[in-house]
Amino acid sequence: MQSVKPLAVVALLLLAINSFPAHCQANEQPSTVITLNEAIAAALKDNHRIRAGKWAVEALKKDVSIAWGSLLPKIEIEEAYSNTNNPTLFFMSKLNQGRFTSADLSALKDPAPINNYRTNFQFEMPVFSMKAYIAIDMASVRAEGRAHEQTRLEETTVLDVFKAYIGVKTAKAYKAAASKSLEDATEHLRIAKARLSTGTGLHSDLLQAQTALSEAQMRTVTAAKNLNLAKRSLGLMIGSDAPYDSADEKMNFTTAPVDEYLKGALSRADVLAMEKNHENAKKSINLAKAEYLPSIALGGNYQLNEHRYPFGDEGKSYQIGVFMKINVFDGMRRESQWAKARFEAAEAAEHLSGMKKQAAYEVYEAFMTLEEAQKRLQLTRDALMAAEEGVRLIEKRYANSLAPMVSLLDAQAALDKTRADAAAAEGQHLMSIALLEYTGGRILEFFGIDTSGRNQ
Repeated sequence: MQSVKPLAVVALLLLAINSFPAHCQANEQPSTVITLNEAIAAALKDNHRIRAGKWAVEALKKDVSIAWGSLLPKIEIEEAYSNTNNPTLFFMSKLNQGRFTSADLSALKDPAPINNYRTNFQFEMPVFSMKAYIAIDMASVRAEGRAHEQTRLEETTVLDVFKAYIGVKTAKAYKAAASKSLEDATEHLRIAKARLSTGTGLHSDLLQAQTALSEAQMRTVTAAKNLNLAKRSLGLMIGSDAPYDSADEKMNFTTAPVDEYLKGALSRADVLAMEKNHENAKKSINLAKAEYLPSIALGGNYQLNEHRYPFGDEGKSYQIGVFMKINVFDGMRRESQWAKARFEAAEAAEHLSGMKKQAAYEVYEAFMTLEEAQKRLQLTRDALMAAEEGVRLIEKRYANSLAPMVSLLDAQAALDKTRADAAAAEGQHLMSIALLEYTGGRILEFFGIDTSGRNQ
């Protein structure tokens, strides 16, 4: 059996790897280029989480109307039919129909069956109900709290869109770094071939250069895949199943002093929503107290009775009155509800206090993360310049037989890692800025989104 030469194996491997990028590009869906502001605007309009949240806000607003309904008149119309020979019901039906005569008295012992169609118009209207007034107020506060939650959802979505947008830019930087690494590996292979052809190089150097080239090509394939996924992730955040590409735009952001973010954190949307929750918890105490107060209502009905057909008016009658209910004793239920409301209000107060402290901590954490990202970015830029210069010098030394191939490959590996670190540092720096704005409750204004008239 004839043995396969190492160079032939490497050539087949290179051919297979070279076919992968072409295959990926042939099946990749064209991307729509979009600016950051356009992406944010599209997400605020079409993102499914935001759209679902808007429906939830509208649904909760209807609770206010539902609560108001308890103070408005309730009007019911009822039509009932009965057939009976019960003496009492016979007497009552005849009387209601206005057909009772003295002759019917003798038939009360064994009356003939009688039909009765009863049409009843009934109404009831509360005059005084403290529980209803408090329930209306609480429903309104719940709706306001949910509107604040929706604002925070929008802020979170804007942050997620920014992450996805920066993710695309970072993936493009990774791909550019991989392409540059591929160019360098190709040049190293050319030098190794040239030295081998002149008798100054080694065959092992050629194999090492070919292996390094294969690894660079594989990194290029991975970078292309990650870029494609990043584009689709951006589309998903926008509310689309199509890929979106980031525009070639500069991103120069200016941050404010940390005190501005600390101030904003105490009034950001999720804190305001928690304040509304605490407000309602305190109102629930008043709701429990209202159980001790009477409720007064006005009610009545207008009734028609007929023995021949529905909605007839042989007999007519009405009733109107005022009634009052007072809960005198209910097995200590009111007292338990009152105590429970006080405990829940105390719980809500603790949650609110903890959230404010957590918000302040998040601002400090984000601010320190930004400082770290700024320093890391500068360090990676310096390291990249040093690594590029190092590869350039060792490449010249190798070409002049003053350095081995392994030194060149080690320097190239260090350069490739530094390029990747630099791409990541750029993205992390931008993300840390957005995170600081998010924790400070300023991210909508930061990206120029009009917030006037919200939650009103």
